Amino acid sequence: MIKKKIKKEHVIEFLEKNPNFFIDNSSLLEKISFPLGNEKNDKSNSKIIPFKDWIIQSLRSKQKNIIDNAHHNFLTQKRIHKSIIDILKINEMNTFIKYIVSILPKTFNLEVINFVTSDQNIAKKYKFIYKDNFLIENIYGKERQLIMDAVEHQTAIFEDIDKKVYSNAIFSLNKKIFGSPSLLVFGSKGKHFIDNKAYDLILFFSNVVQEQILKLSNE
Repeated sequence: MIKKKIKKEHVIEFLEKNPNFFIDNSSLLEKISFPLGNEKNDKSNSKIIPFKDWIIQSLRSKQKNIIDNAHHNFLTQKRIHKSIIDILKINEMNTFIKYIVSILPKTFNLEVINFVTSDQNIAKKYKFIYKDNFLIENIYGKERQLIMDAVEHQTAIFEDIDKKVYSNAIFSLNKKIFGSPSLLVFGSKGKHFIDNKAYDLILFFSNVVQEQILKLSNE
């Protein structure tokens, strides 16, 4: 009898059609080994380990990610709380703007924290980012909206800044502040804003900045 050769594709197809196969045949897992890590391009150097050890290693990796995220959020929370206390102590607009635009980027290890406005006079006076109102409107959405993502070059918010910005957070400010749609933007050369780390903290911080600038504008 000629045995039909079973190809890898047949095995994959069978497992896809039978997702409960290993549940019904759990003893097989003790005989199967798995690669440690994701070395797709260099399988010769991949370490092969039993299924039990692979599960343990996977859980360790997930736990490390949870701990790293918690550590990042803790440090961010401390910096934000300290910065908010400093902001609330400021009673003069020029000092407030200087603190936001010049000092805070260093505090948070960012390339840019600034305001984006279509008012040329205000942009020139405070060294804000000036952009056409049409561009701002396309991003604005609704008041108090926060977007965190990779930089979209077609929006060109940071094109006139001599710094490389890879990811950004964009907060839509109250239209009363500059008399037209305007934005509070955070720019990072890293991936700070891609996975929504500390989203709630940044939203809270942005709202505090908005309320303080409204307060100073009315004084």
